[in-house]
Amino acid sequence: MKMKDSLFSILFLASFISCGDYLEVDSSSSARNPALALSGTNKALVYLDDPNTLSGSIKRRADFNGILTEKFITDKQTLTKDCIFTQSIASITSEIFEVNSQVESCGIILNEDLPDATPLQTLSKNWSYEINSDEFYQVNTFYHANKIKNRFLEALSFTQKHVHFNSNMTIPPATKHNLGSTKSFWLNDDGEEKSLNIFSKCIIEFDAFFDPAKDLICFGILNEDNFKMVQDPSVIYHEMGHVFIKILMNQRNLTFESSLKVHPFESSLGVTGRYDEAGAINEAIADYFSYIMNKRPSVGDYAIRYGVGKPRPLSEDEPSHSAPVSTAKGERLSYPQYLYYDPLEPDAIVEEIHNAGGAASHYLVALTEKFKNTCSYPSNDADVIHETATNYVMLLLSESLAEIGDLTGKGSDFLSFLATGKPSLENVFFTNLNNEASFLWTHYVNPPNFRRFFQIFGKNIIHYISTDLCPEFTIDASEELLDDFGLLLFKSYENRGNGINTTNLSSQSYALHTDTKVSTSEFANRRVLFDCLLHPNFPSCTLNNRVNEANRRNSILISKDLLALDPDAPGTLFDSRSVISNVLSVLSFEGEGVATSEGLAGVEYNNDNIEFSPGEIVGLSINLRNNSNSIMGGVQILANDWDHMKLNNLNDRFINRNANILALDSGDITGGIATHSPCIFDNFPSASEGGVSDSVTTTPGNCSYISKDNSSIDNSEVVNDTIFPKYDFDAPQPICMVQFSDESDTKWVSQDFFRKNSIGLEDKDCLNNPAMSGDQFNPNECLIRVLPGGVHSMHGKIDPQKSWIESRFPEGTSKVLSRGNLILMEINKWVNSGTTFTCRFRARFSNCSDCYDEISPDPSATVEDYSDFEHAGNRPFKVIDFTFTVLD
Repeated sequence: MKMKDSLFSILFLASFISCGDYLEVDSSSSARNPALALSGTNKALVYLDDPNTLSGSIKRRADFNGILTEKFITDKQTLTKDCIFTQSIASITSEIFEVNSQVESCGIILNEDLPDATPLQTLSKNWSYEINSDEFYQVNTFYHANKIKNRFLEALSFTQKHVHFNSNMTIPPATKHNLGSTKSFWLNDDGEEKSLNIFSKCIIEFDAFFDPAKDLICFGILNEDNFKMVQDPSVIYHEMGHVFIKILMNQRNLTFESSLKVHPFESSLGVTGRYDEAGAINEAIADYFSYIMNKRPSVGDYAIRYGVGKPRPLSEDEPSHSAPVSTAKGERLSYPQYLYYDPLEPDAIVEEIHNAGGAASHYLVALTEKFKNTCSYPSNDADVIHETATNYVMLLLSESLAEIGDLTGKGSDFLSFLATGKPSLENVFFTNLNNEASFLWTHYVNPPNFRRFFQIFGKNIIHYISTDLCPEFTIDASEELLDDFGLLLFKSYENRGNGINTTNLSSQSYALHTDTKVSTSEFANRRVLFDCLLHPNFPSCTLNNRVNEANRRNSILISKDLLALDPDAPGTLFDSRSVISNVLSVLSFEGEGVATSEGLAGVEYNNDNIEFSPGEIVGLSINLRNNSNSIMGGVQILANDWDHMKLNNLNDRFINRNANILALDSGDITGGIATHSPCIFDNFPSASEGGVSDSVTTTPGNCSYISKDNSSIDNSEVVNDTIFPKYDFDAPQPICMVQFSDESDTKWVSQDFFRKNSIGLEDKDCLNNPAMSGDQFNPNECLIRVLPGGVHSMHGKIDPQKSWIESRFPEGTSKVLSRGNLILMEINKWVNSGTTFTCRFRARFSNCSDCYDEISPDPSATVEDYSDFEHAGNRPFKVIDFTFTVLD
């Protein structure tokens, strides 16, 4: 029950399987065939829930005899149905009316994941088949998948109508205004709507998964026991939940004008195949979809119980728990204490996204129950209340995921406004840095960890629940509930986004860029919102900025200064040829596009001596230490390029390529080859060691000036039809410096300086050389290069006064690291033995007190998150200087 994890996957139930009793299926219970009775009705007998829940007892077999119900299936000839989305639109007279948009055959049920699989067909409008037959389970899989799909689209219709037409309009809605004509309410591939393929009988044991790359769901079986995952509808709802998360994350990544993607990539909540907090949140939300449908705070009452005897709990009151938790205040399943908690093995220490999502899933269920018991409803009917309360949570999820997953850089359809005069907002971005760097930002540099997700989620509670749909659920009540689960990880609800100064835009007039006309009153509302967006600290625009610190009791925040490289065991190196080959194969299989520097570095040079050796591709796990007295959660280590080098001469901006040298020598271009010096951070490197510093924050290229757009290559200059690439003034640089010694001193220099002045290495002998990389060639990664796909690692949590290794692998346990713990690096084969490097990693963690916002001693002052562009520098992070020497 997870996103596809390919070759490094941990089967969803692997941690749940024990030597307990198996539930056997009576394959001989063929029962009656009701085909004649239901012929011509398009109906079938279906199970409305799992066999345990329907019978009220724990069964030894999946016997559906006597507990099936007649239900309409589909009037199509195959097991497929259309997706119909109802969207609200305002007329010129402010009247709101509804229109339907449709994706035909949006989901298809198939039996097995085989090339020749064909959909089940009916010739007599009859979908009834013998119980336990393949056809029977295909029909039931279709029924439940279609049921939750309809529920999702209904909730999304409620969300779209409310946030754009019925809300208080105090913040720009992130949910797409026009979900209909772009078909962004369903799966989409390069502008074409896509069908979801669902296989009810995949040859995988004790597993079910959604593959977001292929848009398919597989449900496993166990042939000898005739066990099938689809016998438990909660598993179907969970996997469909992953589909809906992908849709919500990518709803903003389609244009108004057509169905063409704005961005060549898709957003995902979590990096496939490895542990991260976004993946844990994904699993938690997928579990919540099961609760929406079943109204039960548990998942897998039959499927998981089949293996181990206990379902996965979504509330502390569930008997599956083995930890001393309850719904009482102070006894919740809280973050980060229970990140590794497995109800079946409470003493196990495993980084696993299903277990890590426990606090989030329990919170979502508890929040819904609060809505049920707090908000006012027009009816006392329990079903109506459940539907309304879950609609509220769905609205919050849609708003939060749409903002996080936005790759356009706008964050809201209100930001598709264009000024009638100059300047315009066409190139102004408010989220995930900008539309070119947005994928890197939202998946690696500033990904949705527990802190970021619940800050955005909490902001949406204020604007859409506490001051709108349910005033009875106060802001204090929201903060107290978040804190109960350790999720009040932020000090403010405000996020400055890209931080571009847009003051000069406030006097412009704007027109909504949609395919519908907008009434005068609606336009006025949107203009007020726009002014608030441009001036977010204006009193009438900010309902609440700072968290009430009196509500923070359980959510402990820790300074990043207490995170450090472990002095005794700074890291673990992997240079085994088989291990690295396997990791690279997985990355390629998952589409990471890892291109190694063929002939200069490769696994053929790996010698398994646990040293950094010339030519090797190595995996490095940084071992950080927690010097505080509280648990650190969600420790992220970044190895991507960042703005830590100073451009020595602003006139010298060209890449060191032979063509450029010839052009410069001939006088065709003014300026020279770009050279850089390392900036001083935390007193390293010192001025005597080659470090530089400055205090002029307005000059691009200076140490104190942070890159605003994260580009690496500026607009190239063309001379006599020849293209000469050049750097931006403030281009981020690769993280590794090299130690250089001459007759007078020893200092830290860029790789480009060292390779020219120490070993005389030409461009063609550099890693990521021009022949391979074209304009992306960077001579400052000539000798050591961090591979794409291996630019960050994640550590689940670090215990107080311990290192991550000590926390993750207590004494006496075997040390087995996962791919998610590794940074991948190439070492040029021409590097001499004895050469010393320092690589400047950046680190932070989810419950950090000073990694996300600027500190003000004044409790009444506004607290604002660091702007997106500041994540290209050092301020949001703890800089980790990792030094090593290359040895044969």
